[in-house]
Amino acid sequence: MSTLANNNCICRFKSWVKIFLLSALALSLLLSGAPAIAYPTFICAYEKDHNPPLDAEAELWFQEARALEKVRGVKNWRKIVWLYEKAIAKDHWKAMHNLAGLYRTGWPGQPGVEQDTSKMLDLYERMVKLKVPLGYYNWAVIFENGRGVLKSDRMASSYMFQAAQLGSPLAQVRIGNHLSFELPREKQDDRMAESYFRCAGAQDSPEAIIETAAFYKIAKKNMPRALFYYQRAASLGSSTGFNALSGVFESEPRPINRLGYQPDEKLHGFYTDLWKQLQADRSLRFPNLMKDHPLPPHPIQGFDAEHPDRRPEL
Repeated sequence: MSTLANNNCICRFKSWVKIFLLSALALSLLLSGAPAIAYPTFICAYEKDHNPPLDAEAELWFQEARALEKVRGVKNWRKIVWLYEKAIAKDHWKAMHNLAGLYRTGWPGQPGVEQDTSKMLDLYERMVKLKVPLGYYNWAVIFENGRGVLKSDRMASSYMFQAAQLGSPLAQVRIGNHLSFELPREKQDDRMAESYFRCAGAQDSPEAIIETAAFYKIAKKNMPRALFYYQRAASLGSSTGFNALSGVFESEPRPINRLGYQPDEKLHGFYTDLWKQLQADRSLRFPNLMKDHPLPPHPIQGFDAEHPDRRPEL
């Protein structure tokens, strides 16, 4: 990276330190395993309630760029970048996120988009100025990895906490995983972690919902609730969700994947078929899956390990 780029990155770092000092302290208390009285008040916020509205014309340009990105073979990166930039001129934060992602990795061997850390940081900074939850999460990851800025666990924690407070499901499951799995055993707090996972699992982020399912499977040993979240993720087009559902009802040769459920070839075939449909068309969604195909009770835990007679609800 050039000296100028380094100076720009350092300036960014200094300019944001004062802004997030208080929230960094709050989250450091939360993640340190301090007594419960020191925890900041948990707030379940949803990302959709904090995302800025998108300009209609900019959304059309964004969708055109996304369609061009999905074209098989050689892609017209110059036009893709041009469309994203037009949308960004109207504060389209999704276009900012996508274009920043292109600048983060570049596209080796293809003209039109080159790796450019400085441009990536500019776009992430712009997302934060618009108070986009995903923007705060992006900065948390940047500081965590030291990509283009000085690596700082304190700043990473600050941005992650801000993102979670604004409803980022990715930030919420990141904090939940830290509390439940990454601290020393005597400092882990599944109660607080569950609050974050439940909030994230109620949103429409398949990645976060899969993390929520894993929490209930591993930390809580609540298999029906874990399967509930796998099904919810599948309804939103998650291949991982369908893989889990298919495996749970398969008779052979993977009984370890069944989570204690009885094999059911009809259900195994049903979810395997939907999984294959999704593989053929990644844009498919199954909004009525949970309503039309309620999961059977677990042989031991019923519909929920904590409430055997009650189906899980968001």
